[in-house]
Amino acid sequence: MAVKMGLSIKTNADVNKLNEALMKVADVEVLVGFPEDTTNRPPSEDEPAGITNASLAYIHDQGAPESNIPARPFMVPAILSIQEKVADKMGQILKATMNGGGVNKVAQGFTQVGLIGKLAIQTTINDGIDPPLAESTLRARARKGRKGAKEELEIRAKGLPASTMFAKPLVDTGELRNAASYAIRSRKKRK
Repeated sequence: MAVKMGLSIKTNADVNKLNEALMKVADVEVLVGFPEDTTNRPPSEDEPAGITNASLAYIHDQGAPESNIPARPFMVPAILSIQEKVADKMGQILKATMNGGGVNKVAQGFTQVGLIGKLAIQTTINDGIDPPLAESTLRARARKGRKGAKEELEIRAKGLPASTMFAKPLVDTGELRNAASYAIRSRKKRK
């Protein structure tokens, strides 16, 4: 998608201003997913101590056949679903920067990009990701009192097809979904 900038370069000062704006924007990156500071989880009866939200997100996104966990891709589909929004926002950031917006405008714009990404991941998880949960997982959730798991088991007992409508994969306590976040940093720190 093309972003109209309405840019007019008439003088060397305009070129310098454009170069400065491009340098500000090019120096910043937004990382969306499960940053280190949101990744720790308290141990529970279902999960070993030390497993992190980042590890769980990777396992569920890619699958772990050796543990009978199917792949449920949610990260890339979520990010692909917001490409146009992000492109529009990046155009707005660049335009605001070229029109005299300082570092605060860049930071504000990138914060908005991060929030768009975080919400896309959370929405993708909330929508339900195929394949539906295994009956053993549903029974375990039902024993913990999860109403959706009980409803899904009842539906399957009637011979209806499995779905993600009542019992959402990746959403039991909501901790993983809620840990989706973003980080904004200088590209220089990555090197």
